[in-house]
Amino acid sequence: MTGPCSTTATSHETLPFHLTGNYAPVLDEITAHDLEVTGTLPPELAGTYVRNGPNPRNGPTPTWFLGQGMLHGVRIEGGRARWYRNRAIHAPTTSNTNIVRHAGRMLALVETAAPVVVSSELETVGAFDFAGGLTRGMTAHPKICPFTGELLFFAYGLQAPFVTYYRASASGELVQSEPIQVGSPTYMHDFAITRRYAVFLDLPVLFNGWRTPVPIQWSDDYGARIGVLPRDGRGDQVRWFPIAPCNVVHTANAYEEGGTIVLDLMRSSTLSTPTRLVRYTLDLERGVVHEAALDALHTEFPRIDDRRTGSAHRYVYALELRNMVNGVPTDAALRKYDVAAGRSTVHECGPDRVPGECVFVPRAPDSDEDDGHALCYVYDRKRNASDLVVLDAADFAAPALATIALPRRVPFGIHGSWFPDLG
Repeated sequence: MTGPCSTTATSHETLPFHLTGNYAPVLDEITAHDLEVTGTLPPELAGTYVRNGPNPRNGPTPTWFLGQGMLHGVRIEGGRARWYRNRAIHAPTTSNTNIVRHAGRMLALVETAAPVVVSSELETVGAFDFAGGLTRGMTAHPKICPFTGELLFFAYGLQAPFVTYYRASASGELVQSEPIQVGSPTYMHDFAITRRYAVFLDLPVLFNGWRTPVPIQWSDDYGARIGVLPRDGRGDQVRWFPIAPCNVVHTANAYEEGGTIVLDLMRSSTLSTPTRLVRYTLDLERGVVHEAALDALHTEFPRIDDRRTGSAHRYVYALELRNMVNGVPTDAALRKYDVAAGRSTVHECGPDRVPGECVFVPRAPDSDEDDGHALCYVYDRKRNASDLVVLDAADFAAPALATIALPRRVPFGIHGSWFPDLG
């Protein structure tokens, strides 16, 4: 046993999943330069891939989500993997879920606290509260509008108003804060935007606080609905559309099409059933919603070409979860959905190789939606270490274009981003 496992008298068999295998934390911070590359790195890749995730370095935590955040990053430039480094996020909060860049700041995020600014080399700078304008937490899934540069986000919590919607300018100034009335504290992890609207999910998953014995629980009585708010509108202008009870953790994207809003997301019918890619079509004129399953496979962590955020998308990249044991997958593959053609392509990473969430990186700023690369960390059980894998997005099932061998394993984490060089 390694890490915090070795400090307890508990046997390996009774440890929670997040303290075993490749979920278990790593305890040190390292830096390695000039990493070994198998294959050829595309010369146009110039930037840093960074992924965030729970890493309880200071002792066991009751749940995976309460582990201290740790960033794992790989710098690519000139056809070379210049460095790998991992750094703990030093903050009073966990800050362990996602990392984005807005208005020149790299922000480590968790939905219960303000963002934490980190440097380009992943060192903690400090908390960021929009000059005092953010008095609550902030979702780990803000949306950056490709057209205005605005950052749109929300907070949910245990005190009324249970949901607050925010909008920050392209320069990082908070310009709007709107309370949204919902009936109870509920688990609202993600949302979506279109060019004109913010889209919220008010679902029957009640929130009791992450440090309680039962942080979230299903309610047979609460109901489910999708809320549509003009992006610059007042909180009392939300228009609600009832839907069948369900649970949603992650959205893929939303966009307007004629008099409708199309919303693609990962949906489960209860807290314990598999998530699948589903499309909701909201008829804004008639006030009705149509629901259609786009696939029957158990998939999660949907990602799109971020340049399509709020606009019509064709492709969704997801993690296909396999061999569930006590609610935890023991294997996975990458799957690319073509939602226009109604088909998907799988990328198998190979025996004893388990991928995490993948992100799409366009070949050039003006390249087509399918013209680019997919990047993800892959854990290799045989050597107990991880790789950063670069795939051709247009030839998704093909072998990797390049595999960067990392000097250690990267524990399974949550979300990451590609940060292209600015210039």
